[in-house]
Amino acid sequence: MGREPWEVAVRGTVAVGAIAVLTVLGTGAPALAPPAPGRPDLSRYYTQKIKWGACKDATEAMADATGHAKDVQCADVTVPLDYAKPATGTVKLAMIRMRSSASGEPRGSLLLNFGGPGGPGVSALAGAQKEFGFLSKGYDVVSFDPRGVGQSDPVSCGDADGQTEPVAGEGDDPAAVLAELRKVAKECEAKSGPVLPYMGTINVSRDLDVMRAALGDKKLNYLGFSYGTRLGAVYAAQFPKKVGRMVLDGVDTLTEPVAEQSLVTAEGRQTALDNFLTWCTGNAGCVFGTDARAARHGMVQLIRDMDEMPLRSMDGEEFTGQDVVGVLSQALYSRQAWPALSQALGALLADGDPRA
Repeated sequence: MGREPWEVAVRGTVAVGAIAVLTVLGTGAPALAPPAPGRPDLSRYYTQKIKWGACKDATEAMADATGHAKDVQCADVTVPLDYAKPATGTVKLAMIRMRSSASGEPRGSLLLNFGGPGGPGVSALAGAQKEFGFLSKGYDVVSFDPRGVGQSDPVSCGDADGQTEPVAGEGDDPAAVLAELRKVAKECEAKSGPVLPYMGTINVSRDLDVMRAALGDKKLNYLGFSYGTRLGAVYAAQFPKKVGRMVLDGVDTLTEPVAEQSLVTAEGRQTALDNFLTWCTGNAGCVFGTDARAARHGMVQLIRDMDEMPLRSMDGEEFTGQDVVGVLSQALYSRQAWPALSQALGALLADGDPRA
């Protein structure tokens, strides 16, 4: 029921893989049985009504989107801090939905988790209305910020801006990196407030079931990516009779240790980077030239140089080699992003401009 410590620190450890689909039909109004003897009474959470309204805090993401902002609404749902002891306290979860445009019989809601662990769902869906809008032809498309994340009741691990001291960078002694991570974890524990001990997949899975009921769905229709596949699999194990239509994309096997998953992810990203640089050097105008091997050395040198001498923007923010690594880790998920990535790297190397 408590925290899974690795989830606080690890972000996005599973590369896109196979798609697993479970299909179990059934929609309708949820029925709530009385709690079993000795079980905590959670009826107040399962019977709550969601009050949808304007998305005030998602305005920026929606301003960058080209979807149908007028059809997007936001709300909060309340879940227990500790499901074993619901009187301990509550957690507010932020939710967002694109309303269904279906003219026939509605299919209910479809909940999305974009991955992580720790990825916010409200801003992700607000900024991706165009990409996921087709799903609203059959469903109310809903996403959420998991407990401790984004606009939900937060976990703050540092100062007033939520920042911690930077962790030692790539190439440093692994023991020093581990010591720094442990230091950051202790700082989080000291400053996080009540939510941190109750984070973790088990509790978020139970939150999913409360959201399902509050949305008025008898069964959970769910689409999960990357870490979201772990969350979906755990939900199916916890609530097998509540599984509706479920798609798990980029499957987390649940069996490999996180360290092994991270190594496999690193290998996959290296392969994708090599493929990108081969593609880039085969096209006219590639900033790395025409030699793929030299381009690989050039990329490594770019990251090292920018770690040693970061670029500084007009507002004083630094852009480091690790920021380049972060951009690569996202852009290499899809070949469709390669042209934009090539142009952005060109602006960075030619003009020292990191904006793209």
